[in-house]
Amino acid sequence: MEKILERTYNFSKKHHTQNKSGHDFNHILRVYKNACLLLNDYPEADSFIVKMGALLHDIDDRKLNPNQHQTKTFLKTLSLKKSLIDKILSTIEAIDFGKTGDNPHFKTIEEALLFDSDKLDAIGAIGICRTILFGCYANLKLFDENIFPNLKLSKEEYKKIQRINNTTINHFFDKLLRIKNIMQTETGKKEAIKRHDFMIRFLIEYFEEMNTPKWLNFLNKYNARYNK
Repeated sequence: MEKILERTYNFSKKHHTQNKSGHDFNHILRVYKNACLLLNDYPEADSFIVKMGALLHDIDDRKLNPNQHQTKTFLKTLSLKKSLIDKILSTIEAIDFGKTGDNPHFKTIEEALLFDSDKLDAIGAIGICRTILFGCYANLKLFDENIFPNLKLSKEEYKKIQRINNTTINHFFDKLLRIKNIMQTETGKKEAIKRHDFMIRFLIEYFEEMNTPKWLNFLNKYNARYNK
């Protein structure tokens, strides 16, 4: 399996190296590292499934790649059993926030571990940087003080990147500030709390510098609602 992981590593590196949306190969490596860390607490999990998922989870990302069959095509070149390929693919497909929203229900421990591994890299200081990078990539406004987030955003609306209320700052409220409460592992939860608190401090400072007290008030109300 190590040779297969090495081939998958090289395939993922080639695919992601030129990415400038915050989904570059460094992101993949961080998710892989998170996965290895979390696997230590779950020896019953299939580490191969989780590690393969970490390396391949963004290959067919709907936001970045219109050809969403490259993962399956690659896996078929590895001479793996169909049941194993299907397990890897289903694990990857299960963790998309556009599908889970803030109420995920996972069928396997591998799905839960991959979810936490990926979502940790979406929050904290790294998450802030990645969010800004993706906002630039998608040509989104950074901030509009007159456009507040839609707190009843459906999964279908969330997937529409160019929706009118989708600014980079609004993405914190659409997704990032909700992640802390939906982590699946104890280790993931502890790390998510620390990263969540950093994002709150960043937003407070941002809204103070922008002199937008109504947004500070909005943040406080939002945090009281979702900060369990």
